[in-house]
Amino acid sequence: MSLPHTTLISAVPVPFHADGGLDEKGLQPLYRFLEAAGVDGVFVAGTTGEFTALDDDERETVLTEALAVFGPERVYHHVGAASVRQAERLTARAVALGARNLAAITPYYLPAGPQSLVDYYRRLDAVAGGARIFVYLYGARSTTTVTPAQLAELAELPSVAGAKISGEPTSRVMEYVRAAPEGFVVYSGNDIEFGDFVRAGGDGGVSGVSSVFPMPFVALADALRRGDEQAATAAQDRVKRAVDAVAGADIALIKAGLGLQGLPAGPPRVALDPPSPAQLDTLRAAIQELT
Repeated sequence: MSLPHTTLISAVPVPFHADGGLDEKGLQPLYRFLEAAGVDGVFVAGTTGEFTALDDDERETVLTEALAVFGPERVYHHVGAASVRQAERLTARAVALGARNLAAITPYYLPAGPQSLVDYYRRLDAVAGGARIFVYLYGARSTTTVTPAQLAELAELPSVAGAKISGEPTSRVMEYVRAAPEGFVVYSGNDIEFGDFVRAGGDGGVSGVSSVFPMPFVALADALRRGDEQAATAAQDRVKRAVDAVAGADIALIKAGLGLQGLPAGPPRVALDPPSPAQLDTLRAAIQELT
């Protein structure tokens, strides 16, 4: 069965200099690398982009450079924050810069209650200016739990058009798909289950691993669109190799993999251990095989 609406969005890291400063000139080469590889879009200033370590001006720079390469319809810009005040400000500014697809993680660190959760997205909806908002659920990191029924309630807001759900298996994400209204778009952040999720009825994936190894994911997405299960099985084997090479989606390993390919990446700004020599050897072997 062909799945023509399969969507592959790469979650893109942010390149930094050795001193931790933003490498502004490194952003477009990363985006152009992914555009040339054939991904459908990019998810920027999200978890893979270390948004918790970016200031508001840096998040705007990340967006501006992405828009210059992918255009407004293929950029998904993360505007979520721990406080609705900051998220409102980021949303309004992103819309003014030309963003049409926005993602907003739930309030995080302290878990939001049901009333405050709805208020958070209602206030973002009020400043969305016609842009689409994707509710970003990542309970393991945010500590805010959202049920399928609560997501369906959020979907009633005019600008809320979809969701990106990370840290959950396909079986759980499908509970949200079934609870959402018709036409509501749901993306999974589970790299290894990208194909399984689309076959189950999901719309596609937001993949951090595809930012360093795009070709296996592009091949899988293309095979799913054609309904070529033999090609999809072969591509899935390569996707697994890519996921294993970066230990699931370790940001330090993703950035190291980009650096080994001669692309701008630099060190993480968040507190992560550097890759071990053995991990770097694994990355080198994967790059030789998968790029």
